[in-house]
Amino acid sequence: MFFESPMMNKPIQTIQTIETTQANILKHHGGDGSVARQRITEHYERRHDADFWAFWDAKVAPNHQLGDTIIDLGAGIGQFVKDCAVRYTDAQVMGIEVAPYMLQQPLALPNNAQIVVDDLNDPQADIPPNSVSMVMANMLVHELTQPMKMFQAVRRWLKVGGRLCVIDVVRQPLQDYLQRRYPNTEMWQDTTSRSDLEDAFEHFLEHNRYHPEDIVFMLESGGFKLISREPLRNGGQTRIVVEKV
Repeated sequence: MFFESPMMNKPIQTIQTIETTQANILKHHGGDGSVARQRITEHYERRHDADFWAFWDAKVAPNHQLGDTIIDLGAGIGQFVKDCAVRYTDAQVMGIEVAPYMLQQPLALPNNAQIVVDDLNDPQADIPPNSVSMVMANMLVHELTQPMKMFQAVRRWLKVGGRLCVIDVVRQPLQDYLQRRYPNTEMWQDTTSRSDLEDAFEHFLEHNRYHPEDIVFMLESGGFKLISREPLRNGGQTRIVVEKV
């Protein structure tokens, strides 16, 4: 005979702390914060070339006004924060970061810029409502245990007409993912270690959490208006811009 426990069918309450998020991010970055920091820093210029800034000016910046705040979510060492502070000297630019290894040696920032520590799984940063014109979330959404609390906070912070840009990896076939990681069929070779293969398959799951339509659905269901959506890197990434209405 089966006896139902009084605890069955009841949600299990877990306590998420900023330390939990920091541990999860470090694991996602392969357990070595210094390597992750170096990799992200080195890739910055390639990801923010002239074409990117032309896109930013056309799709994200049109409703920016004197005195508005700009926010970079998952700011790393502050490269995008610094660029925005230089480009928009009239704005207050804020970066939000949680990983300690990103903040050990942050960039020197202009006077109109700062980086604060906050857990984007449930942001608590003191940002006035309706004060922000532009928000960037670059390679961030797939790292969160859930993005809804962040999206809610962004909607609260943005002014009407303010825009959020999401750039992220999205769902793709296993074949495409593994052939990029192992272009010469190394995954079949005995010299490829178990730990490397486990890392590859774990990252496949993390990087395949969402289809672009999933991200659009979450944002539109919260009242955002879709401005643009386009594939990047042969469909392995997406670039989405939405507006608060």
